[in-house]
Amino acid sequence: MEALTTDRLATRQEIDAYGDAAEKIYEPLRPELEAKHWGKYITIHPITGDYAIGRTLDSADKKLRKKYPEVSFFTIRIGYRAVGHFGGTGASDGKRPKGGKHAQRQN
Repeated sequence: MEALTTDRLATRQEIDAYGDAAEKIYEPLRPELEAKHWGKYITIHPITGDYAIGRTLDSADKKLRKKYPEVSFFTIRIGYRAVGHFGGTGASDGKRPKGGKHAQRQN
């Protein structure tokens, strides 16, 4: 898988693969992140595994964008099912729905 860039629209399959890769990075971090950063945002580069945490989606994105200016990221609100760049729902139980893939990409 290669990094998605901001200069083109991604296919549904690319978005799903990107989201799955980001979630594999997020899951082992989840317990510590939820204990320390509930409600904040984590922006993940699914290829490198780099991530940044911020109080807002924008602040998390800007931190990582300094290092990777042309790459699309995957952002998750810590402790919520909602995701930033790819959409989602806002339930606060911290669990993703079974069978649901990632929503349409939002820039």
